[in-house]
This record gives sequence, C-alpha cells and structure tokens, in this order.
Amino acid sequence: MSEQSYDFVVVGAGSAGSIMASRLSEDGRFSVLVLEAGGWDRNVWIHVPIGFAKSIINKGVNWCYQTELEPELHNRKVYWPRGKVIGGSGAINGLIYMRGQPEDFDGWRDSGCPGWGWKDVLPYFLKVEDHYLGDTDLHAKGGPVSVIKPKDRTKLCDSFIAAGVGIGLERNDDFNGPKQDGIGYYDLTVKRGFRSSSARGALHPTKRRQPNLNVCVYAHVDRILIGKGKAVGVEYHVGKSATTRVLARREVVLCGGAVNTPKLLMLSGVGPREHLKSKGIDVKVDRQEVGRNLQDHLSARIICRASEPITVNDQVRTWLGKILTGLNFLLRRRGPLSYAAAQAGMFFKSRTSVPVVDGQAFLLPFSAEGIGQPLHAFSGFNLSVSQSWPSSRGTIELRDADPRSAPVIRPNYLSTEEDRTFFVDAIKRAREILRRRQ
Repeated sequence: MSEQSYDFVVVGAGSAGSIMASRLSEDGRFSVLVLEAGGWDRNVWIHVPIGFAKSIINKGVNWCYQTELEPELHNRKVYWPRGKVIGGSGAINGLIYMRGQPEDFDGWRDSGCPGWGWKDVLPYFLKVEDHYLGDTDLHAKGGPVSVIKPKDRTKLCDSFIAAGVGIGLERNDDFNGPKQDGIGYYDLTVKRGFRSSSARGALHPTKRRQPNLNVCVYAHVDRILIGKGKAVGVEYHVGKSATTRVLARREVVLCGGAVNTPKLLMLSGVGPREHLKSKGIDVKVDRQEVGRNLQDHLSARIICRASEPITVNDQVRTWLGKILTGLNFLLRRRGPLSYAAAQAGMFFKSRTSVPVVDGQAFLLPFSAEGIGQPLHAFSGFNLSVSQSWPSSRGTIELRDADPRSAPVIRPNYLSTEEDRTFFVDAIKRAREILRRRQ
C-alpha cells in the first residue's frame, strides 16, 4: 500500500467540495488533495442547460441510486440521481438557483445547531453568487456561480404566471429575495448560455493556478482512517489499482452529499453501533444520528396537454425542428437547449392554516412518462408539485461492508398523515391554476 500526505483531504468535488478545495488552497500555504469518484466534467451535455435530461440518467456521471420499495407509494422504488463527476450534483441538476427560506435555517438553529441561522449562513451564500441584480442586502457580485434570469419568455410560462395571479398568488420576480411565496420565473445558474457550477467557477480556475492543489479523479474512497477519535486520513483506490493511504496533517473534509457522506462514515465505523455490528464493521465511534433523520422533498407530476403547440415537445418533434433548435442555441444561446428543468414556478401555502409557505410547483415546458423517457407525441408539459417541509423521516444504511455497494435508502415518503394531506391539498391548488384559461 502506497502512502501520501497532505494538509487537507477533501472527499468529493461537488458543489461544496469544489468551493472548499478552492478556498483551502487559494493562499498557497496548504497542500490540498481532492478525491472525486467520477471523472472530469467534459461531457458536453453537462454544460448545455437542457442536457440535464441526459446527464440525469447517465451512469458515467451519476450514481443512479434507487430507494428501497416505498410502502406508501404502492411499493415503488424512487430514482435518486446523484452526481458522480467533477461538479457533483451541481453538474447534473436542473440549474434552478434556490437558497431556501430563512425559516428553514432558523429552524435548524433553534433545534440546537448554533451558527446555522439565516443571518449566519447568508454571508456564505453571497460569497458564492455572481448575481444579475448586483450587490444588494440579499445578493452579491463576483462569486463563482453565475445567477441569471431566463432569456426566453415563453407563452406557456407567461400564461401559467398569469393564471396563478388570477387565483390570488402574487407575482414574484425574485424567489431568493425578501420573500419566497408567489409565482414567476426562476433564477438559473447559467453563464454565457452554459451551466455555471461551483466546479467551473471555483475548482477549475484554482486547479490551473495553484500548484498546491491536486485533484484525483475516479478515486473511490473506501474508508476514513480514525486515530484517537479523530479523522487522520483516508484510504482510496483508482480503478483496479492497489489501495492508497493518504494522511491529513490538518483535516479530512467530507463533501459526499446527503447520501455518500453518511455511507462513508458508517463504512469507517462511525454510526449506530448495532447497525454497524450487523454488517461486520468495527465500531470506532457510536453515533446514532448518522444516516438517520433523512428528509426528502417528494414530487408529484401532473402531465398536461396544451391547447396550442407551444411546448418543447412541439419544437423538437421533427428533424427540422431539432436542427433549428440546435442552430438557435449555437448562434444565440436561446431556445429549448438553453432551458433549465423548469423556467417558471410558484411557492404557495397548501392551505390557509399553515404558518409558512410549504409547497412548490415547477412548470416543466415538456412532458414525458418519466425520467429518461422520450417526449410525448402530443403538445405537453408537466406541473410538478413538491413539498417544502416534509414531516416523514427516513434512513440511509449500509447494504453490506463493501464500499462499492449502493446504500440502502429508505425515505419513508408519505408515512405521516400531515404529508398525505399536503399532497391532496397542494395538487388541488395546482389544478386551480391549470383550469384557469388565459
């Protein structure tokens, strides 16, 4: 086994890991190693906005996880795409820029997480942004991630927004502004027509100018090395090569996201004692919270037929349409190839008795039966309703002690009456808009 040493070892080069690596290495004092299980973000569909529809099912850049059978979803499995590439999930997601409500963060602070209140985290959001609104109390310029409004204003989106205003929603042109509720166009993470991720804005420039930063791709971390209750390094391998041990003189920084970080902790002996022992893993630190309290925002899609040919389905139905769409993007950075997963959406209360906005609906300007499926032959679009504050709680556990095995993901969707009631009320609310002709 070969051995290396660095000041910092960053596991995962996704949205967080790319920025951590850039910040830790920027003054040249510290040596930083970044270990990414995927490869470099060279696939063209990562960078073309609508390309998320291909990246979201591409095993070359995606872990392509599945949940276990979900009892309240008629024992269906739910697809969980997670980025396995430089840029992480920020390289394959739908490009919508959303920071969350202040109440989200204040709730964490009040639950016993000091330093996670809205006023605590806002300065760090501002450091990330290069926002089209410039420097304000809630936005900033000069960060690694570009934030813009969609260049195209479509009849479909305009009609959706007008219908929402017609049933009493307020027009909101900045969901990351003073308040989140309302209906309008989303902010997108796009720069000069292409995806803007923390990898493109932070990691790539740093890698070019800083000799003290080393990025190792296709590096699968098997476990964290723990000595005297402290992470002191990791073991990883690249492909079929022998295991490499790397020691961290200062810190190991885990940036594997909500799935792979708890998985790696448990593989390393940090987690619920009985669960680890059942998988034959030596318990280093008994932490019952690892892999617990999993929360995910279930979405329910409403597939709609448009009364006019104004959807992406119509624009790319023929070879001529596909050619014109490609030329429009190449020459102007406009048209369907410049679209995010959703151009417009709304935040709303599912019913008047809830204290804060608890629902979101995305307008997808195309329709298909599911992820990775071909577009419908008819003029179609989707309205996807999502819950902002799920009360159902799930778990992430190990399938076995093999680092290559996918984790066991159990979100326990709709396991509470509160969540079931939300979707009944929220879908009724969404249908009000769909029934309102403009």
